[in-house]
Amino acid sequence: MSPQQGASPGSGPRRAAGGAGLRGLLERGRDGVRAHHAVVGNAVRVTAASCAAFYFCRYGLGLLVMSVYATFTVVSLGALARIPGSGRQRATTVLTALPAGLVLITLGTLLAVRTWAAVVGMLVIGFMVAYAGTTGPRIAGAAPGMQLLYILPCFPPYAPETLGQRLSGFLLGAVLLALAQRFLMPEPDTPSYRRLLADAADAAARLADHHGGPPPETALATAHRAGAALRPSCVPPADRPASPTLPHKAMAHASEAVRTLLARLDALHTGAGPHQRYQPETVVLLEGISAAARGAADALRRGKRLRPGEGPSATALQEELAPVRAHRAVDTLQRLSTDDRLVYLRRRSQVVQAADCAVVLVLATRLMFGDRSVEQNPAGHTFAYARARPLQLWWQRLTMHLTPRSVIFQNACRFALGLAAARAIAGLLDLQHGFWVLLATLTLTRTTSLETRSAVRQALTGTLIGAVLAGGMLALVHDRDTVYAVVLPVVMLVAFTAGPLRGLAWAQGGFTLVVATLFAQVSPVTWQLAPVRMVDVLIGSVIGLTCGLLAWPRGAGSEVRRSMAGLCSAIADAIGYTTARVVERSGSTDVLALNRALGLAQESLAQYQCEPRDDGPQPDWPALLVAGTDARRGERLLPGRPGRIASQEVGAWLRHSAGRTADDYRSLGRHLGTDRGTPGDHPQPLDIRALLAVTPAVPRHSPDTETRALSAALLLDSVIWLDALTTDLTRLHEEL
Repeated sequence: MSPQQGASPGSGPRRAAGGAGLRGLLERGRDGVRAHHAVVGNAVRVTAASCAAFYFCRYGLGLLVMSVYATFTVVSLGALARIPGSGRQRATTVLTALPAGLVLITLGTLLAVRTWAAVVGMLVIGFMVAYAGTTGPRIAGAAPGMQLLYILPCFPPYAPETLGQRLSGFLLGAVLLALAQRFLMPEPDTPSYRRLLADAADAAARLADHHGGPPPETALATAHRAGAALRPSCVPPADRPASPTLPHKAMAHASEAVRTLLARLDALHTGAGPHQRYQPETVVLLEGISAAARGAADALRRGKRLRPGEGPSATALQEELAPVRAHRAVDTLQRLSTDDRLVYLRRRSQVVQAADCAVVLVLATRLMFGDRSVEQNPAGHTFAYARARPLQLWWQRLTMHLTPRSVIFQNACRFALGLAAARAIAGLLDLQHGFWVLLATLTLTRTTSLETRSAVRQALTGTLIGAVLAGGMLALVHDRDTVYAVVLPVVMLVAFTAGPLRGLAWAQGGFTLVVATLFAQVSPVTWQLAPVRMVDVLIGSVIGLTCGLLAWPRGAGSEVRRSMAGLCSAIADAIGYTTARVVERSGSTDVLALNRALGLAQESLAQYQCEPRDDGPQPDWPALLVAGTDARRGERLLPGRPGRIASQEVGAWLRHSAGRTADDYRSLGRHLGTDRGTPGDHPQPLDIRALLAVTPAVPRHSPDTETRALSAALLLDSVIWLDALTTDLTRLHEEL
């Protein structure tokens, strides 16, 4: 098990630097064109939907309240929100949000009766909406727009009699936006995650078809591309299996298995000599891997729910794998005396590890399509979550980040406190357009105080320019609604295009013009509307700055080290749990603890990488995430393996080696948590000579040969696992 377990295969032959530079320039150019096309397309969709909604309600039906809510629904979910995905996916997300939107508008209307009720509602609902982003990228992207659906109705006048117009306007705006997202310059569909998994499984099958001789360069290059396509950074957010549903958890499990399978097969073929032929037992396993991977790929492409007896099967591969695992373990034990660096062991284990991954891939695919009986399989202990009820899975996900050490929790608290403070100030000062105060707080609050200051500076500049232009327009046009009606689409299109392309100052200035043009058609206004908006944005900016300075001002800068330190501790605990269950066949485990530590670390790292900062060089944090994945894989696989370590001396060696590795991870965790001194002594490789001194020989012909061979296989699987974790740790020490 190598330190890069779960990574994609090698990158293949290098190309000329000049060609790479030209290709990179062309790719950046294409990305720029796509980005401009996406921004313009979204601006056209939002403008068309919002103007259609506004004109129909304002001039067709004569319903002013309905016109405002229909327009702001489109703007909030189409421009303020950042819903990811294709046109079809965005439309689905908008329609899925309808029940939640109806509830938020109703609560906002009813709680507007008193300032204190509106403030408490803002605090609770603001936190809940922001925190709901833990359940997936689509909900996280829609959260800012959903916040606006509560903010808009929670201001005076308290008018519950207009609730019908408000809800009708919301429904009309949401439906028009969904239609625009789906049919008006829609974002193109992207390959589904199931298709990416199927392509990777096919690539693994083609690699497994190679049974010796020179490395299959074409198949290796295809495998590299297929594995790279499954990296989270390469998958569009809307396509990632990120929700807590059972199919998504199984899909993520299958992705981890197939990427590791590709890496193992890559190492097997590139590590062999150019003319080496594989042993018959290796060929048998490769054929079984190929059949299992192709079966999984076929099921993934069909995408149909599996009936009993249908779909890919891992039974044949498991029957072939068991004797090979035992035979190779016995053979490898005899060579360990000259293999203290485990070179031979790693090479001999590649195909066995690949077969394990192929089995997991098949079972995860079956679980993805509804076969919960996978836990009855001999390898089904890796799918403990298959027994969980849907509500249990959702509860586990929602409570995972319910800690002050989670950046998602911190962001939700920061936004909720800022919005509640803004609502309280707007109510106490009886501001004429307090809605704009909260909108400024919502759009300008960032995860770090540095970012917030920069955003406020740009926003105030843009709002000032926009207010001057809006004041001039209102003074010149005055109460001629026809002029505003003609100008509105142009102003919207320019504002929603220039903002994303040119920055926050353009966005705020453009939105100021949009607001002035819109409200001038709803009620009589004068040029004084422009300075009122300027004052409200200034108040909202001050509130956002205050929250940025008081509530976790460094963002993920400090949390990334704390979460990585917590991950080190969780890895150490997992090593202890797993080793105890392997040696003693008893004891408990806490898979959720390691999953939670991994989730917190991944989220903090993702936010840290998005925040502008200059903290100097950082440790190789992804390598620590790989170590966490290695620890989880052993925690899932090893305790359920057949065999038993009967020798007390061997068990003592395994416990001692695991304890030393766990202590090294705890030492690294203390270093990351305090950021003082060095992380301790450089980790040492496993003491294989001490293992050989206590390992009994396995006789070739004996009544208990099979039992001893299973014990040897379990021991060497544990050694490979500890070796991977030690290698991960060594690399981290070198970075530090």
